[in-house]
This record gives sequence, C-alpha cells and structure tokens, in this order.
Amino acid sequence: MALNEPKKRSIVATLVANMLTEREDDFTANVTYVANRSIEDLCNIAANGKSKFTASELLAAHNDLKATAKEELYSGSTVEFGLTNNSLGIDGPFIGPNAKFDPAKNNVTLRSTPIKEVKTDMKGINVIVGEVVEGLPTITKVTDVFSGSVNAKITPSNTLNGEGKRVKIVGAEGNTVGFFFVNSETEAETAVPMTAVSRNDPSYFSFIIPALADGKYYLEIASQYGGNTKQLLKDVRRNRFPYLLTVGDAGEDDRPVIE
Repeated sequence: MALNEPKKRSIVATLVANMLTEREDDFTANVTYVANRSIEDLCNIAANGKSKFTASELLAAHNDLKATAKEELYSGSTVEFGLTNNSLGIDGPFIGPNAKFDPAKNNVTLRSTPIKEVKTDMKGINVIVGEVVEGLPTITKVTDVFSGSVNAKITPSNTLNGEGKRVKIVGAEGNTVGFFFVNSETEAETAVPMTAVSRNDPSYFSFIIPALADGKYYLEIASQYGGNTKQLLKDVRRNRFPYLLTVGDAGEDDRPVIE
C-alpha cells in the first residue's frame, strides 16, 4: 500500500423498518457502535499508540486548548476545534428594526459543521450492512397535549400522547425499560417514571413529561415487548424517535424530512 493511500475504515449498520412512510420496503440504517470514548479514553489510546506524549500531558494540552477555544467562540470568533468548525448563532424572533435580544424569546445556540478533512474522510468509509432488525419498538407520532404541537414542542409536567408499533413497556426484572429523554447536546438522559405513564398499550401511550430544562431532546423507548406480554423478547430493544423535541422557545426546525 502506498504511503499516501488513505487508511481504509468500515462501519457496520443494521436495517430497521421505517415506520414513518407507507412503503413496506423502506428501511433506515442504524450504525452499530463499538464503544463510547471519552476525552480521557482518547488520551490513553493515543498515549499507548504513536504519541510521544503521556495521557496526562495530552489531556492537559486538550483542556488548555478547549479553554482557549471557548473563550474565542464566546467572544464572537468562528473556531475550528476537534472534528468540527464551530460558531454561535441566535434563535428566536426579532420584531421591528429596534428589537433587542430578549432571553424569554431568544437563545444563543452553537452551530457545528464537520471540518473539510472529516467530510473527505467520510466519503471513504465503507458501510457494511448487516441484518434486518425486527421487533423494534417504534414511535411514529407524539402530541403535546398542552400546546397541541405534533412531533415538535413539548411542555414539561404536562401530558404527552404517543402512537407507534410495539410501544408497550414490559420487561424482565432487573432490565432497564421505559421512556427516556436524551439531551441532543449533552446526551444526558432523563427517564420517565413508570408511575407517570397513564396509558401503556401496544400502539398508544401517554405519560407526564418530566421537568426538563430548556433545550432539544430525543425521545427513546426501551422494551421487551414483541407482540404479547406472556412471551417477552430475549433482549431489551431500544429505539429512538427521529424528531427532535423542543422544550422552551423553538429555534430552527430540526425535524427530518420524511418523503
């Protein structure tokens, strides 16, 4: 292999039926993740590889660069850091030429896009499509009862009604099942207590939304329901509703385009 030839990389994906379209042959591909790497993990891996620096030295340098990057970003610069180019934006309406920033209506947001090198690298990644995953619990629609919003805005401490397939929450003792809100920026997870679930059917559910901070969230469901409650699936199946749900003032429309 030539020295300048790019390294070959591969990821594995499984096919999941797309319940948001009417086609029976429409699937989406879910990447099979092999690990969850923190900055500390990356420093240790690099230190044990070709780096001439120790893990602690790499982490210290990263933290110094991160602090500098944040200071520049928060002062209005566009900043290349890590795998992305980052800049600040402002969401919310400004009515009239003399409008001022209103924290009740406007939010400062972070906008990140892959750097050119990453965009080029992604074109060379080989995707190995594996098996078709059957029996996933799939949410197809959620309605915020307080606002009437569908697949968009949610109101904490109020009711969320949902529809889907195999969305009944059941599970063997000791297994983690239920509904979970995952913050789109921090990946912090907030579970919905089963005591807050008022309807738990194979095709419909209702629950009280937890006290979530303003932000954008993914709703995930985990269950061992496979068609009946007498015979559970061997493993917990977890799936993510693809629409971003917003708590507080909505910014840009992050909903996927469903054809």
